[in-house]
Amino acid sequence: MDNNFKLKTSGMIKYLQCQSKEFNQLTKHAFSTRCGGISSKSYSSLNLSFNVNDKIENVIENRKIFFNALDINYKSIVSAKQVHKDNIAVVNKGDKARGALNYRKSISESDALITDIPNLPLLMCYADCVPVLILDPDKKAIGLAHAGRNGTLLNISLKTLLKMKETFGTRPDSCLAVIFPSIGPCSYYFTNREIIADWLTQENITNEVVHIQGKNNWQIDLKKANNIQLIKGGIKSKNIFTSTECTADNPDIYFSHHRDKGETGRMAAIFMLKDNR
Repeated sequence: MDNNFKLKTSGMIKYLQCQSKEFNQLTKHAFSTRCGGISSKSYSSLNLSFNVNDKIENVIENRKIFFNALDINYKSIVSAKQVHKDNIAVVNKGDKARGALNYRKSISESDALITDIPNLPLLMCYADCVPVLILDPDKKAIGLAHAGRNGTLLNISLKTLLKMKETFGTRPDSCLAVIFPSIGPCSYYFTNREIIADWLTQENITNEVVHIQGKNNWQIDLKKANNIQLIKGGIKSKNIFTSTECTADNPDIYFSHHRDKGETGRMAAIFMLKDNR
């Protein structure tokens, strides 16, 4: 386990938190594992997404179990219909509970959520894609992004930071960011030249992001690509906390779409401003 992260337990539930003092003072945040829920088979056991073939009643119970462990009302969470694009939604008080119990009521087609409303928990689901959390400790605002391959190519992390700047007056150089576990380059490789060609035409894509491993075999480092975007946006590298864990390499604790060929559950990142007034 990385020094900047701690695996916590509550009964059968296991989840990750960043050890940053500011993150813990100003927010409640967590990244779930697959441990401690009631779902079975491919979704065993803490699947938190409605958008797979798990039973809806199982997902609701899993959310109840998990959020009770975090001392957050599971009926108040705000989630989105994630579509691997770069749409960013500003979450307001009226959005409370959207997607908490019913996928159709989620915020439509968004892969990032931002808010400055305290006690309004944001949720995004993941099974290899990169969970990116951005905290503005000065303006008291947060952003939560879902950065898969397409979202990363579309600069979703950078655009989320810039949207916070536009909406809340965020100064990126005062921000902190957390990147929770996702698939690592060790498990994320391609032989398709068209996919790699898309990556190599992007600004800021370097040998740190795309690694050549033998003839016609490339590895992609999604976490590094999003890290570069955040630095380009103005966040200081020392203020970005990045997990080194690979979801595909840890089947006992993480779901992985890539490893399990699409038939799997989803972890969730949860991000909520505390009301410290």
